[in-house]
Amino acid sequence: MEHWWLYLLVFIFGYMTHKTFYFLKSLRLSLILLRSSHVIYLSALTKALEHLSYAHETALQHLATTEKTSAQITSFKFRFDDDVKKLKTRSIDVLLELHPPFFRSTLEFEDWAGAMEHLTTHREAALAFWKDPHDK
Repeated sequence: MEHWWLYLLVFIFGYMTHKTFYFLKSLRLSLILLRSSHVIYLSALTKALEHLSYAHETALQHLATTEKTSAQITSFKFRFDDDVKKLKTRSIDVLLELHPPFFRSTLEFEDWAGAMEHLTTHREAALAFWKDPHDK
């Protein structure tokens, strides 16, 4: 037992090594979850815009059948386009604002066009998320 300090140092080194690798593993997992959440968020937004587009077409058909004036239909189209543009801009701005400065580097986009490129790059992950597990 004359080298008890050596045993203590080996134990401390092993403990610190374990903690370091655990931290690195959890950091990697956190970044994977963060990037996956970006893909899910963007794919949910595109699905919402798709359904909004269907509602827009239905509303246009209703306006046409109720014999609204062309000025009213044009006004509706402009308001809809403006709302869609605001939704796209605001959704990306909110996503950027929610990230602390440390995690901003994980974002691979800063605007809607960049977000859609990012979603296109990770298309398989988005499709896998929305796929029904009972479908074969």
